[in-house]
Amino acid sequence: MKKIVLSFVCVFIACMISHAQGVKFESGTWDEILAKAKTENKMIFVDVYTQWCVPCKYVSETVFPREELGEYYNSRFINFKMDAKSPAGEVFVKTYPVKAYPTFFFIDGDGKVIHRVVGSKNVDGFISEAGMIAMYARHGGIDNMLAAIKNGTASKELLRDYYISANDRNKPEALNLYLKALPAEELIDEDNKLIDKISLYDKELMTKLVNGIVKASNDGRFSDGEYDKKFASNIVFPVQHDITTFLDKSIEERNEGWFNELLKLKEEFANYGGRFHAEGQLLDGDLRIVRRRGLFFATPEYNKLCYWTQNRVNEDEFKITLVPYMDKLIAENHVDSLIKEDRNEFLDMLKEKGLEGQMTFYARYIFEAGNVTALNIIAWTDYFWKLSPSDKKMKELCSKWINYAFNMNRFNNKVAVPAADLLARIGNTKDAKIILEKAIASQKELKNNDPEVYKNLELKLRDVNNGKL
Repeated sequence: MKKIVLSFVCVFIACMISHAQGVKFESGTWDEILAKAKTENKMIFVDVYTQWCVPCKYVSETVFPREELGEYYNSRFINFKMDAKSPAGEVFVKTYPVKAYPTFFFIDGDGKVIHRVVGSKNVDGFISEAGMIAMYARHGGIDNMLAAIKNGTASKELLRDYYISANDRNKPEALNLYLKALPAEELIDEDNKLIDKISLYDKELMTKLVNGIVKASNDGRFSDGEYDKKFASNIVFPVQHDITTFLDKSIEERNEGWFNELLKLKEEFANYGGRFHAEGQLLDGDLRIVRRRGLFFATPEYNKLCYWTQNRVNEDEFKITLVPYMDKLIAENHVDSLIKEDRNEFLDMLKEKGLEGQMTFYARYIFEAGNVTALNIIAWTDYFWKLSPSDKKMKELCSKWINYAFNMNRFNNKVAVPAADLLARIGNTKDAKIILEKAIASQKELKNNDPEVYKNLELKLRDVNNGKL
């Protein structure tokens, strides 16, 4: 009886091992494998390896034996191994060149390469690569896809598939190619979620988007308020954000060509007929520029001053532009205008709620209002001072601008230190001291309990008093 039970257990284990196998590789010649693939209408998965290749051994010994990979590959492919250094392998790699090991091919019954993978993968990686095969086959293989993309004959369907299959390095360009292939109405369809994924500047694509947005905003469809709102959220705002991002990059990378192209695209929005333009929200006003919205919502002069200052170019035009720009900014926007009313409302609200002395989420607005522009004014002034004679008139003009940058929001502690630094450098230690003292008093007025804020301001004030700047 024991022998019968033992025999049954052995047979059962053998059946389980047979069933729970990994990737099953066929034997035979390459011609036989091709014939079998054609007869069974299957793709061939070929592992091209060498005896000395460590990653090859890892995949063979660790990945291919996995049951889940076997279940996936054995039902879909004819699997075949080829030692590249064997006589048959040397013939194979003449037809199917290999640059590194291991290399894996997906080949149809006619011997055409549909997909090629270089390097080892885990189980999920091999399954993911195999999942692309049907897509590649639709377009005659990855090589045909790439050739069509290169020569400009790719259809929008092919370009969409290419975007889906692209790796992280190629995905931004693949997305742009696909979006450019869409008809204008599909491109700016309010449900096109891909607009929000654009990360690589492309003049043709951005021009097509801006022109489409402006045209759509003036053809009557925005009379539907819900449509207008959805279109603005899904299409308009992402494009405006992209223009801001690319303006920042063009300044950072000193790409004046991009910069000027983007300014022209920004100007096109003057013809935008959506509700936000009608409500006067197309520009924030140069004092209210915030990082999350940025340069798209600033005037052209503001953008140019940023470019010239950061890249130290166009010195004459910079000086000619900055003086009237600052005169106009100061004349139209009194100091404290950014936060005067908001501050009073905020403090009243804290008092009503019994939250005096506490820092809440709502305090961020007071601290950060004008932060971007104030720091830019200081940077512009620093560049202007370096380009100008160090006389009394120039010292007074620069001091005026620096004081304005600080006083437009004296509650913003991030501005006080660089403002005081620059004032001290141009020889106006008196105003540097006043700014720091006012900054400390303003934080106390807000009942800010952050010791680091006071420490930074007080250390800078000590340096100014000791003449150490």
